[in-house]
Amino acid sequence: MFHSIKSKFLALCLSSLCVLGLAVGAVSLTALTRATSREEVDNMNRTAELYRSELDLKLVQTEDVVSFAATGLVSGASAGTGALWDGARRARFTAGLNRILRDTLLSLPEARAYYTYYAENLTGGAADGVWYVREDEHSPFHQRQWYKASEFLPESSQDLTLYAKSAETGHGHWVEPYYSIAQGKMLISYVMPVYRDGTFLGLVGVDLDFGEILRLLERRPVYETGYAFLADATGKTHYHIDAPQGVSEDHLGAKLVDKDVSHGATSATDALRRYQVGGTAYDIATCSLRNGLELLVMAPTHEVQAEARAATLQLVAILIFCLLLFAAITLVLTQRLTRHLQALSSAAREIAHGNLDVQIHVESDDEVGRLAGVLQHTVDSLKETLARLHRLTFNDGLTGILNRLGIDKALEDWHAQAKGTPAVLISLDLDDFKFINDLLGHVAGDEALRALARRLRDFFGRTALVARNGGDEFTVLLPATTAAQAERLLSELTQAPQHYLYGGVERSFTLSIGYVSYPDQAESLRDLTRYADAALYATKLKGKNGFSRYAAEQEQVDRAKLSFSLRDISQNLPGAIIVCSAADGKVLYANDEAFRLLDCTDLDDFAAYTQKDVVRILYPGDRTETIASVRSQTAKGEARQAYVRCRVRTKEGEVRYVFVFARKRASAYYGEVYYVVMVEEKEPA
Repeated sequence: MFHSIKSKFLALCLSSLCVLGLAVGAVSLTALTRATSREEVDNMNRTAELYRSELDLKLVQTEDVVSFAATGLVSGASAGTGALWDGARRARFTAGLNRILRDTLLSLPEARAYYTYYAENLTGGAADGVWYVREDEHSPFHQRQWYKASEFLPESSQDLTLYAKSAETGHGHWVEPYYSIAQGKMLISYVMPVYRDGTFLGLVGVDLDFGEILRLLERRPVYETGYAFLADATGKTHYHIDAPQGVSEDHLGAKLVDKDVSHGATSATDALRRYQVGGTAYDIATCSLRNGLELLVMAPTHEVQAEARAATLQLVAILIFCLLLFAAITLVLTQRLTRHLQALSSAAREIAHGNLDVQIHVESDDEVGRLAGVLQHTVDSLKETLARLHRLTFNDGLTGILNRLGIDKALEDWHAQAKGTPAVLISLDLDDFKFINDLLGHVAGDEALRALARRLRDFFGRTALVARNGGDEFTVLLPATTAAQAERLLSELTQAPQHYLYGGVERSFTLSIGYVSYPDQAESLRDLTRYADAALYATKLKGKNGFSRYAAEQEQVDRAKLSFSLRDISQNLPGAIIVCSAADGKVLYANDEAFRLLDCTDLDDFAAYTQKDVVRILYPGDRTETIASVRSQTAKGEARQAYVRCRVRTKEGEVRYVFVFARKRASAYYGEVYYVVMVEEKEPA
């Protein structure tokens, strides 16, 4: 068929260009499809998460208001003998509580009512409490008639069941959406029963306008025609602005088509579900609200995929255009193409074998030269795309530095070329990072990690390899660096604490560092990593906040003994240790010696015997005098501590004599607490 050299070259060029175009197009299209598919899922989930955060903020505000009021009720009951049992004092307390609730809830547009109900055992059977209602966010709260529990909201008797349920559970409770006859609208309520020393004091609650919440969601955009709505925890009942009482999930004839539109490319929690409704496919993202309801964000599939389809069509059009352009140039300039055919063919073979570093050397200003330039640009673009994927694989998503996989590869590359050139491998982590997470939250921990990554990058410079292995562990390689140079650098790094900013407050942390030098102390990567790790833990053994160079004896360090845990200390102190709330005597902590003193086997046995009330530990005849003495002594002076001798009664009924040392201190999480140490004494003669 092809008898002339011209036709053979022409056929060869056309075939090569087609194969190359298809190869580049397939790779590019695959990468684009994966990236856009993930972006579609992320966009839907980000939208759902944004609206969830907005709704959860309102729920948290409501819970905080109710919890604050409940705490005030307990404080009122703790203010003195008969504080809430006296009608006049209760009325004054109620008026103050009402002002706080009203002023606080005015800033919550969805709040429609708040109420405090006093238990009938406090009021002598009389109806007492506050119940304030408003029509909308612009209206003031006005008081409604209050009823005894037996007559509670007679025009809306179902409400009593909701509050009774909270009283039975003994903790705050979100009520599912319901229609209130008394207020004439759909509501969701947060109700909290209040107890003190096991005595039921009453209830505190707030009602939110469920219809207003649905209207808020209706105003939130989801692509062009999508929308957001709520469902119950089972997902069987949907709540829309047009059906706030709820309708079944299949009321529109929706049919589940696909449980995961990404087919495993995303986690189960991020996966989008696809439904068919009236011939139109919809993608739905779901997330849970703190009150148990589900937030669903729904949009037509063609809108969700519009950007991906446009990009795909654009890519196909570009590829087709390039192929047609290449074919036209080939047909017209076959003779000229033959001069540079070898260069293009060679480049095509390199690309086909995966070498994207190829450089197409065609020194020509004509169409062939421009074709080579276009091909080079295509290869460079593909190379950049693969480089982005490489960064996602080898870099830590939180800090932007190398991750464990990235540092392993980087160390292998360095080691292959090191050839005995001095270097130092450093292993370090944040001291007491767990306490940052536990006390301030994981967001604060993330800020500390990012701050440390920036500090290490800036401090050691661009020649250093800086990586986060995982958690709070970091690795740094200092090439062309001696041990003496590294020691000077680490001394400077650890002279002052590191800092990070969280919540508008600058906070500090310290570092524990271990390092090993190459090649005098270790040559293999395995030994370098192990020795640096051993040196790090040697630093921790010395008290943290410093650095250590590897030494052979560090291999014998028992890591289980790197620090004294709270349990180690509390179990070995020669005395019973108890921490309790100064307000209500609730036991917050007790050590094993406290269990032994009271003949209890373990924490559960101790909790069952004392009912978590420190007063029950004391012998009944000593309780009043002992408590009064401790409170009197801790109220004087700056030390706020007390010494007293008393008796305790064990679980088996035995009476033992103890010497008690108590100290009163403020806790950020529990308010005023007593730290108590009890030492058993012999019975006095």
